[in-house]
Amino acid sequence: MEKITKYLVIFLVAIIPLHALLITTLKCKFWMNTDILRFWKEFILIFLFLLAFFKTLTRFKWNFSKLYKNNYILWTTTVFALVSLAFIFLPFWQPKLSSFLGFKYDVFFLIALVIWLYLPVIKNNFEIILKTIFWISGLILAIFLPWYLFWDISAVTSIFGFSDKVSTYDVNSCISFAQNVNWQNRFQWTFSGPIRWSVFLTTFYLIYLWFILNKVNLKNKLSTEGFSLLNILLIIIPSIFVITSIFYSYSKTTILGLFFWISLFSYLVFKIKYNKKISTKFLLFSWTILSAWLVWLLIIKKDVFLHLGSVLNRFDNLKTSVEMFLWNPLWYGLWIAGPASWTGNSIESAGSWEVAVISTEYTHKFLPENWFVQILLEQWIIWFWLFIWVISIIWIKLFTIVKKKKDYLSIWIFTSFITLVFMANFTHAFEESATSYILFLIIWAYIAKNNLIKRKK
Repeated sequence: MEKITKYLVIFLVAIIPLHALLITTLKCKFWMNTDILRFWKEFILIFLFLLAFFKTLTRFKWNFSKLYKNNYILWTTTVFALVSLAFIFLPFWQPKLSSFLGFKYDVFFLIALVIWLYLPVIKNNFEIILKTIFWISGLILAIFLPWYLFWDISAVTSIFGFSDKVSTYDVNSCISFAQNVNWQNRFQWTFSGPIRWSVFLTTFYLIYLWFILNKVNLKNKLSTEGFSLLNILLIIIPSIFVITSIFYSYSKTTILGLFFWISLFSYLVFKIKYNKKISTKFLLFSWTILSAWLVWLLIIKKDVFLHLGSVLNRFDNLKTSVEMFLWNPLWYGLWIAGPASWTGNSIESAGSWEVAVISTEYTHKFLPENWFVQILLEQWIIWFWLFIWVISIIWIKLFTIVKKKKDYLSIWIFTSFITLVFMANFTHAFEESATSYILFLIIWAYIAKNNLIKRKK
């Protein structure tokens, strides 16, 4: 069984970045019904969850008190998941597909972390999982970025079944290979949208840097002695691919996320790994350079990054979200805001509050462009703070490992997690399964691997 579980996890990690491409090809090229097939990754997670559940409880002789004792991660996650499950039937007491999708988006990545925490096969094959992510990401990037830049984008339609429309946002429709904003094609790789793709790449690019920096294996001081010309090229050339891909996604959120993790990763490497004092002048100089680069990027593509409609829409969404909360501070239900609302109905404008609360007949989809606001609207303020608590516990656990190990891997995992949380303030960063499932797999396998959760055998 352990061997089967190992290959199942590797299969999940290798195929999930290709999910949108495969489903689009099967649905739009071969005209297959993919309504159930598109949930293949959730079926795998449910199987692994049941396996971990029964194995763990058998080991604890079905003693829940021992299992949950001093295990804040497990009990906060359990409470949040159970309450979220109850919200499927509230406030309308009529479960819908969109309600279950809301549960999937809000909770499933937290269920994934419990699985990875209690399946030893994950932490025992930790490096294999990292290498799988590294190779599959690099391979697809090497194929599709040159295609996007130099070849005929429309050819993807006939080969893989992508839509020939410039932009496709409708659920269950054939997605486009490159969505369009102000007549600019946005690179989205094998994902269903450019923001989902760029969030994934921003989060996992540090895997590659970890492989290279770990190979260089510098001494415990800042020095260039360990870097050969080959090492420098191995960092620079793939970085050009990654940064180019993020740029051509034309996502303001991921551009900011990229600068955020560069700053945080550099600071942690200097301060914790090499124990170097960072002067105020150096920080100001670094931020000036980064800010100038960011401003330059925004200016050369101001029609894409700074188009007024997008900026105003985000402020309108935030204003609407505040009005929604003030109108009904308890809850609206799992499907009322965020990605799940695109398959159902939700509140879009203040003009239809009363109608929307009493009946869903005349309401419309709504994206608050903020994951935490989404949780607040759907699950009440108490469960919003419970979600923040879960995120905070993860933060503390990972930072404890960073201070203890002081290596590139621990700094990378911590930086990637904090960067994802940062981007979630401006978009629905946790919605992409490839990002959230894999990252939480790595996080919890790493925590379990470092024995930071103590329990009686």
